[in-house]
Amino acid sequence: SLSYTNGGTGVCEISGSVPGELSGSYDECGGKLEVDWTYTDDCQRTITAKKIITVLPAPAAEFEEVENMEITCEEANSFEAGSLSYTNGGTGACEISGSVPGEATPDYDECGGVIIVNWTYTDDCQRTITATKTVTVLPAPAAEFEEVENMEIT
Repeated sequence: SLSYTNGGTGVCEISGSVPGELSGSYDECGGKLEVDWTYTDDCQRTITAKKIITVLPAPAAEFEEVENMEITCEEANSFEAGSLSYTNGGTGACEISGSVPGEATPDYDECGGVIIVNWTYTDDCQRTITATKTVTVLPAPAAEFEEVENMEIT
């Protein structure tokens, strides 16, 4: 409610309060709300007031923490990047959360190497977050000859 008064006393006093009417909208990217107050006195004189409320964007989301890792060459053959979760910790209209699949870029052979995994997410406010994980691929075991047996010949 918003109070009003004409500063008068006795029969000349006009005072009280009226509730405001809220309008506008917002989402995780922000927005604008307006509160309008209107009062018409017994003499049919109308007064108005307006408040504009700027709603700031919710914080950008952040990816959960990722850790680099080592895998064997055989494990690398079936490696899958997997999804990574993100959140901004918000609730309701201010919540930004979900998960995105990773994109793996393999660069290894039997001597080892790496697989780089990247995750990227762009929210509805056009803010982009990224995360990267380096997966070290260990060299394959050295080859071994099949067993040989000594022999005697004539």
